[in-house]
Amino acid sequence: MESLFDMQRTNYKALKDCKNELVSLKEMWDLIALIDNQFDSWKQTLWDQINTDNLTALIKDMQSKQCNPTAPQNKIISKWRGFVALNDRVKNMNTVLPLIAQLHSEFMMPRHWKKLMHVTGQHVDHASPKFCMEDLIKLHLYKYSEEVTEIVDGAQKESKIEGKVNNIAKTWDDQFFTFEEKGDTHVLGELGTIIEFVETQSLELMTMMASKEVEEFKENVSKWQQTLKKVDQVIDIWGKVQKNWARLNPIFLASEDIRSQLPDDTKRFEKVDLDWKELMRDAVENNHVVEACCFEGRFEALDGMHQDIETCEKALNAYLEEKKKVFPRFYFIANQALLDILSNGNDPVIVNTQVGNCFDGLKDCVFDMTGPQPYKTALGMNAKDGEEYVEFPTPFVCNGAVEHYLCDLETKMQTTLKEILIDARDTTEEWDMGKPRHIWLNDYCAQISLLATQIVWTEETQRAFEELENGGSETAMKDSYNLVVNRITSLIERVRTDLTPEVRIKIITIITIDVHARDVVNGFVQKKIVDSGSFAWTSQLRFYMESRPKEPKKVC
Repeated sequence: MESLFDMQRTNYKALKDCKNELVSLKEMWDLIALIDNQFDSWKQTLWDQINTDNLTALIKDMQSKQCNPTAPQNKIISKWRGFVALNDRVKNMNTVLPLIAQLHSEFMMPRHWKKLMHVTGQHVDHASPKFCMEDLIKLHLYKYSEEVTEIVDGAQKESKIEGKVNNIAKTWDDQFFTFEEKGDTHVLGELGTIIEFVETQSLELMTMMASKEVEEFKENVSKWQQTLKKVDQVIDIWGKVQKNWARLNPIFLASEDIRSQLPDDTKRFEKVDLDWKELMRDAVENNHVVEACCFEGRFEALDGMHQDIETCEKALNAYLEEKKKVFPRFYFIANQALLDILSNGNDPVIVNTQVGNCFDGLKDCVFDMTGPQPYKTALGMNAKDGEEYVEFPTPFVCNGAVEHYLCDLETKMQTTLKEILIDARDTTEEWDMGKPRHIWLNDYCAQISLLATQIVWTEETQRAFEELENGGSETAMKDSYNLVVNRITSLIERVRTDLTPEVRIKIITIITIDVHARDVVNGFVQKKIVDSGSFAWTSQLRFYMESRPKEPKKVC
């Protein structure tokens, strides 16, 4: 009308604003309808057809374009409740889709879906063929993001525990004992692999029990813990019994000396032997590790054998201790070697193979191998180096118990060397006359040659001091020094000749000792020491041969 009558037009701002708002309102509701239609189309997607990656990409696109509050087209409606609610729905869907992806985990079991329904307070039939995305949306998963993640992670950890327990069960299904024949019975073969499995898997089970996800498998894990503990206990005591049985078997069953000396313990061991053989027959028939170790009464039977064997061993050790008290040199050898000696005590030739272990310098004795066996007459002894032989003045006969005739043998060795030493000392008077020392030493073993040399040096040096103290020759010590030097020179000349190894070693050893003696005497000469009580002389290692009271023979 205002136009018709050429009147000034009125500006209806409220009407214009209303129009603009209606346009924006329509745009908002069109957007809501679009998003609703999009979400409605997703709701009917079946569980196994949900592609969360594609849906997430669509949601991201919605958030960056249609539902972006900062977009120019949304500038007016960005604060409107309808748009804000729509934006919240899109955000929730963006939160839900990753959770749905997690719920697709292969580790999700019915028990985990029950936990999920308990957390959300909603019920869904996840096993139904019609189970779809709408059912998941009803759970309002966006409210329970942390709980869903925890359930899925727990499912994965439970699956690992279940897999480990199944692997342990499968491992032990395939474990069998191996056996080796030993006489008329069997013994356990290699146990290294079985023991390694016990140790590593026991540690794994302990770690599982410390996890909160073990609850579903706690009973099974605990059962395997007890099983492996039993296997470990049985294998441990089984190995101990086998080792000790094998070690003591020839002692109590083959040694007549032990059987006669320890009759009660022999009977006890015989019972252990019978029980052991019966147990091994059963084990060979059923050699499955778990079944054999967990067999009712198996541990108790082995423990009983172990205690009986320990009783036998204590009695045996007490018996050996008595033998060691008689002949203390038995302490130098292992019990097994001692048992070999005692079990063959009636055959000195066999015992002779172990004699060298009891003495530092003795290798063995030489026996008269004529006449009836066992040979019991020893004619002499060989040194450890195998090069020197010393003959007994009179044959030595091994009579009586082995520990007693070994004591007598030790005495025989001492008296023999003592008599030879006395003879050697007496013949040293010929060193400066018919038989010089470098020739004289051929008649005696190295030990005697060296000892006699040191005795003579001590006596000659002592006489030099006496001459100096009593006003005799003023050159007595110098003369003694020259004598030592001359004897060393003679030995050096001989050692350069063609000699047997044992003679060469003997001469070199004496030269070494003589050089020290020469230096000592030279020190007396240089320092003009004339008193036999001086520290320079009394501090030396001196060797004397003296007669003990009421003993006609000389001792060193």
